[in-house]
Amino acid sequence: MTALSKFISWKKGNTIVSWVLARLVFQVIFNRENVPKHIEILDDTLTDHCSRIKRNRWVTVINFMIRPRFVRRLIENRLNRTMDSHEKVVLSLDKELTREDFYPKEKNKRQKWANWFGNHFSEPLQFFVPGNGAYKNFSPQDPKCELYDYAGLEEVCSLVRLAEKNGRKIRAVGSGHALTAVAQCEDYMVCTQDMNMTQRPAKEWIREKFRDGFEVEVNFGNKKRTETHYLFETGGGTKIRHLIQALTHHKLALINQGGSSIQSISGAIATSTHGSGIGIGPVSAFAKSMTIVGKGARVFRVEPSDGITDREAFEKDAMVKKHDIKLIQDDEKFNAVMVGIGSVGIVFSMILEAQPDYRLFEERIMRNWDDVREEMIQEGMYKYINSHRHFEVLINPYCDKEALGEEGKKRKCLVTTRNYSEEVQGKHHAGIERNYISTFISGIAISGRLSPWVFNKNHLSIPRMTNNSLKRLVDHKDDAGGGFEDLARNVLDQGLGELKFYGYAIEFGFPLEKVFEAVDLIIKNCEESQGYDQLLAAPFALRFVKKCPAHLSMMNQSDMCMIELVSVKGVTGSYPLFMRLERELLALGAVPHWGLSVEPWHRPMVEKAFPRFKDWEKEQEFFGGSTFRNAFLERIQTS
Repeated sequence: MTALSKFISWKKGNTIVSWVLARLVFQVIFNRENVPKHIEILDDTLTDHCSRIKRNRWVTVINFMIRPRFVRRLIENRLNRTMDSHEKVVLSLDKELTREDFYPKEKNKRQKWANWFGNHFSEPLQFFVPGNGAYKNFSPQDPKCELYDYAGLEEVCSLVRLAEKNGRKIRAVGSGHALTAVAQCEDYMVCTQDMNMTQRPAKEWIREKFRDGFEVEVNFGNKKRTETHYLFETGGGTKIRHLIQALTHHKLALINQGGSSIQSISGAIATSTHGSGIGIGPVSAFAKSMTIVGKGARVFRVEPSDGITDREAFEKDAMVKKHDIKLIQDDEKFNAVMVGIGSVGIVFSMILEAQPDYRLFEERIMRNWDDVREEMIQEGMYKYINSHRHFEVLINPYCDKEALGEEGKKRKCLVTTRNYSEEVQGKHHAGIERNYISTFISGIAISGRLSPWVFNKNHLSIPRMTNNSLKRLVDHKDDAGGGFEDLARNVLDQGLGELKFYGYAIEFGFPLEKVFEAVDLIIKNCEESQGYDQLLAAPFALRFVKKCPAHLSMMNQSDMCMIELVSVKGVTGSYPLFMRLERELLALGAVPHWGLSVEPWHRPMVEKAFPRFKDWEKEQEFFGGSTFRNAFLERIQTS
């Protein structure tokens, strides 16, 4: 293609997108009934004429246009004319919601920390930022990434000594992603943002059988096979998005990941965060060794009984002796530390299992939930969902009773499957762009504030809007989009960007044999609340995860279906509906997610959901003791 033809193609594409955006804005202001139609047109236009880079450019242009305060005030005045006061839209550009916080090292008093939802916050006595990594300018090419941060380790030890000397609690925090108070602390708080210096393939003190790759058995597509995996060492404060960069630099990839990469890796492990795939465990299952600073400022390197570390080489090392690092290779202790909910000590570094960089092919198909359910029953739940490396379902809690025809009135769901690209049967013409309008919308600064207004203004249309949202995600190899094929890290990250900060969720695990009963209970409660004009503003998800031995993992007892219910901050009725749903799901036997819950936690509930909780408490006393027990844990233990 010549330079002239490239320019003409670029000009044509930008002209088309400009025209479609202008028409959409006109419809939003003057003819809101036609907005859904023009959103569909915009979706198709972005897919056909905008690469990922072009979408980001358009987002930059739109954000520049709406940045002046008078522009946002004009939009507010137009939208709020007939809205109740508690549902009016305020189009502020909230720093705390649209950017990650950065904490300076030099200011350790009068700091305020809050979780991303804003329902829990701390104003600790002191706030520390240990470690010698680079957070703002993170780069896996930095020579420091090849080194271990012993100076940072000693800094963390000194903070624990200081806390114990002054009779204070101490707590490490990551990205504040949890909806619960699991990270909250009013005494000494440790920000882990700079505990990310070490980013390297794990070689030092590693047993020969693990040093240069090792064979593991996997089960995808109902076929057992072996894969070669590798060990990678990372800092305990590393953000998952930075970890992905570091792994990519070494031609490696995470075995699985959640839908967003904003969390810290320690936070994801500490709460047993997961992706989808019945043959793949939660993120905590990838941990093979964890170095923690516990009570008394003692440093432990904790691993399973058949651990990856060569004990003889480790204990002879001069730096190990200098910092008095104790190697513990014990299944019980490792299973307690793996999901430690921040109470077994400060995780300074860890070694993870990774695999060579790989590509995934994703298909999304909209179907009737009753049909999918019947297929699961006939084929067998495990066999059906293990037909793919990743399998998940988004279900509309409501039927669109105003749809045309009986078919349109049936409950809809979106089935998502992902497989290794080279194993996809038949031809496909997938590009490397997801047919996904929210990847565009999520970058617009005011979209999070507009979302609850849209749902509150049109709450009776939420069933139809949810179906339309599912329809816009449809993309399979037989349609115009051809599916979505890319590097795994791009396929697994759902592209919600900053918009995720305006949503919130609760999540519960059920063994496979109780999934349909739980789904029916959710639908029943949602439809009852619909009669009072209280509705969830999003479909709920079924994701399937392999059993994990960690004492406090939601998957400790068996393979689990994790059911996530999602809504948007500010949508009237969603929060109380979440509370009712949580109470009823717990009564049904649900295992709650440590970070995604709105009801108070108490000991009988925890012991019922996590039968190994008492065993975990013994190990927590050994590693962390009272120094690392925050109010959240103490309320559970004494209730």
